[in-house]
Amino acid sequence: MPEIKKYLSIVALGSNRDKLARDLVGAIARRGCEISECRITPLGDQFSASMLLRGNWSAMGKMESALPGLAEHLGLAVQFQHSRPAEAQPDFRPYAAEVVAPQQPGLLGELLDFFTDQGTQVVEISAQSYESGLTGALMCTLHLAINVPTAHHPQTLRDAFMDVCDDLHADGLLDPIKT
Repeated sequence: MPEIKKYLSIVALGSNRDKLARDLVGAIARRGCEISECRITPLGDQFSASMLLRGNWSAMGKMESALPGLAEHLGLAVQFQHSRPAEAQPDFRPYAAEVVAPQQPGLLGELLDFFTDQGTQVVEISAQSYESGLTGALMCTLHLAINVPTAHHPQTLRDAFMDVCDDLHADGLLDPIKT
């Protein structure tokens, strides 16, 4: 009989320090869990991690029981919840949108409104602000992973996206994700 896998979503936040990612990942492995999905990134001077763990019921029980003590030991605030992997969506194609623009209030909101109005699903967002080395202007770069319905004509979406970018004084790219 095949072993039934259980899933646990974890979000952790705390002061960034050397080897914190290694310590967290090692603690997960020692309890018999596998990392199915993982995003670890600094947010300012903070460490942040989002993970989807999987394992048998025993490993999940060990992990759940250990999380409060592990969080205290590593200096992290941790939230967790039972979860499932994302379901396949064969009626969608994955696309990546990239926008580079002068920093402006509401830019991300405008882009999210646009993609929502187009019937797409925004599944991942990454944003960074920076000062241009050449001009000193405050700039931002946004990366969005989106699912586009297969019935949606790609060039129509791309043209509409470019119009929105022009209105926002931004440079944009919209390309399929090739995985």
